[in-house]
Amino acid sequence: MTPSEFGAWSVSEPNGDVTVFLRGELDLSTAARAKDALLGAVSRGGGRLTIDVSQLSFIDATGVRGLMSARLAAEAAGQPMHVTGAHGVVAIVLELLNFPVPDRPLVPDQGSGPNLEA
Repeated sequence: MTPSEFGAWSVSEPNGDVTVFLRGELDLSTAARAKDALLGAVSRGGGRLTIDVSQLSFIDATGVRGLMSARLAAEAAGQPMHVTGAHGVVAIVLELLNFPVPDRPLVPDQGSGPNLEA
């Protein structure tokens, strides 16, 4: 996917809630556009900020930094922020970097790991 295929758009609700949708690859070449969309949503909103990453196919540390900037700005504005729809490599990267994604589906136990019970 090329940077031109990256997309970031938002939908505002009458109650002040805003959902930002991210599509494509969120990396060094697209992070500035994503950060602008995320911070713009924080400044427009007043209610809950939801970041829908279900259409992201890739994210790197630069992309996560943009999400963290949005989280900090939302917290400073008193807005709760929630990331939804993480899957595949996006969910793995967010999880490895301790970025909370509460609706991430649990991976079923494949039974191939060691038994750590005492």
